Amino acid sequence: MYPPEWFRWDLRPRVIKRPEWFTQWPNGARVAVHLTIMHEWESIPRDWSPAYGRRLPPDSTHKTDFLSLTYREYAFKAGVWRIMDILDRYQVKATVLTNGVAAEVWPDSIRELKRQGHEVGSHAYDQARHPVMFKTREEEQEALRKSVQAIEQATGERPYGYMSPGPRPTVHTLELLVEEGFIWAAEFLDADIPYTIEVNGKKLVILCWMRPGLQDTNILGFRDLARSPSEALTSLKDEFDAVYEEAAVHPMRFNYCIHTYLSGTPGAAKVFGDFIKYAKDHPGVWFATGMEQATFWLQNSTQP
Repeated sequence: MYPPEWFRWDLRPRVIKRPEWFTQWPNGARVAVHLTIMHEWESIPRDWSPAYGRRLPPDSTHKTDFLSLTYREYAFKAGVWRIMDILDRYQVKATVLTNGVAAEVWPDSIRELKRQGHEVGSHAYDQARHPVMFKTREEEQEALRKSVQAIEQATGERPYGYMSPGPRPTVHTLELLVEEGFIWAAEFLDADIPYTIEVNGKKLVILCWMRPGLQDTNILGFRDLARSPSEALTSLKDEFDAVYEEAAVHPMRFNYCIHTYLSGTPGAAKVFGDFIKYAKDHPGVWFATGMEQATFWLQNSTQP
């Protein structure tokens, strides 16, 4: 009834166990905090605004939705620079997942993120084209390659981490990632800890997206605009406290994902900075990029 290729259970583990060697993160840390910065762009802005959910009137003569367009443009003109200032203030490094189109249209911010020492990974080529929309394996591969080329052109280094928009991978994504030289991916939500899978003789580290952790849209809300920054910060602290408490038993991850067009505003950015300060005040917290976590996992893992 359920062909393995539908779920890639031929590649993904049915059971994920904590390795015996995994008793701590580097330097005795008990929680790895992964700050994931989504820095996205669409080639064709959709006719809706994530802020309000309002579509263009059906009889519109002009089809460019400047409400939606400029809502996302804010990330590159203001939001990401505010986020960079906060990261610099607290001296922590983040993983930035960006589209190839973003690297082509707005290379300055992406170049500066790399210059400041943040990891820049691929979030596919175009936020308007999720992999599940592709009709062939070759079409997905071409988009993946274009994202690598665009990011390398902007930063001088190719990306090694990947998350599809959504994330919505296809049955081809895992094989394409190892073929194209990626080391880690945030495609799934099925584990608290990293794990490795073997694809055609090559290892790929899976760093589950948002498990455990929070996303800015969960605490600030696309439509729950009445929630205050202080309420959002309380939600973040509560989730982190639960992870930190469990980490007394075994090491844990905490993934806090933000979007620069959402969390780049003054109030939301303050939540981001206040959370970093709160987490840093806890002993045994390691702020780690995706590549740092993947490298640690590969160096210590003895089996997929």
